Amino acid sequence: MKAKRIMLCGGGTGGHVFPLVEVARGIRKLDPEAKIYFVGPEEFPLTSLRKEEVIVKKIIGAGKLRRYFSFAYVWELIKLPFAFLDAFFTVFFINPSAVLGKGSYGSVLPILCAKLLGKKIILHESDAIPGLANRFLSKFTKNIAIAFEGARKFFPRKNIFVTGNPVRLKYLGLTKEEAKDILEFPSEGKVLFISGGSQGAQKINTIILESLDKLLEDYDIIWSAGTGNYDSLRQATEGKSHLKLSALLSEKELAAAYTLCDIAIGRAGAGTIFEISAFGKPSILIPLERKGGDQPFNAKAYADTGASIILSEPELSPESLISAINAILGSETVYEDMAEKAKKFAKIRAGEQLAQILLNLAKSS
Repeated sequence: MKAKRIMLCGGGTGGHVFPLVEVARGIRKLDPEAKIYFVGPEEFPLTSLRKEEVIVKKIIGAGKLRRYFSFAYVWELIKLPFAFLDAFFTVFFINPSAVLGKGSYGSVLPILCAKLLGKKIILHESDAIPGLANRFLSKFTKNIAIAFEGARKFFPRKNIFVTGNPVRLKYLGLTKEEAKDILEFPSEGKVLFISGGSQGAQKINTIILESLDKLLEDYDIIWSAGTGNYDSLRQATEGKSHLKLSALLSEKELAAAYTLCDIAIGRAGAGTIFEISAFGKPSILIPLERKGGDQPFNAKAYADTGASIILSEPELSPESLISAINAILGSETVYEDMAEKAKKFAKIRAGEQLAQILLNLAKSS
């Protein structure tokens, strides 16, 4: 039997790439003979996909959709014909049996070309409020997978699959002792895991630094500060005990941090929310607030389950952060209730479920 050829597309950020890693793992588990391709611009490193034996086909990035006017549109328009031809012939020669679009502008041209070539397509929307790319691309397929139930209303008259957002779960199930060894952090107290994303969230990092001495009186801290101002933070925190400061964490270290922590504190990207819930941890979410942004809506959808507390950027201060932490850890009942609701929200088979949908589409093509 001819091997199925599955094409994944998207890209631009880790939030689009990392879920595809788990989908690729799901495909490998269900159909080891399948050939898996990634088509998109390499604006975010694709090393993690290559490690899963995904064949990466880089294309010219063009056609970025914006909610505001920008002179960058002129350059985008100049590139567009060349980018379209690049994407078309890439998809033509792959000849995929089924295609998954993960959103972002990196998926627009590959999905349009797949539609022109008559391929079976499913889109996956990570956020509570769909992005511009998926809203546009939904006109070209009837199959939509969503992470948040509330996103259903944006895709009327479609085949909807509520899958959650795939997160990398290779190291789910670590013990606390294993986590301590991985992080080289022999904590014996309550642990806070603070993450500002790969670039680092300046506002979060600033407030944590201002709160650090007070927090360290009661808690051990794992702080993934991002690359943005890591060097200055390292100098400012040099010599402090009960603190594990890193710029970025590997997949294994990230799992160890979630395993070891009692509370997770960070932004409200879909990837972060579904990671936190997969590990069943209460959380404090500080959504990035920008025009047209999705994080406030993601945070509200998750906090409405009772699994998390939201601190908006305007109200974020050392006092409000410490108060929120103490409200969770100061009551065993509150803590256990939030942890249980986080576990209930989790969809740890999202990657495998999407993989199965893709393979079913491929079988029917």
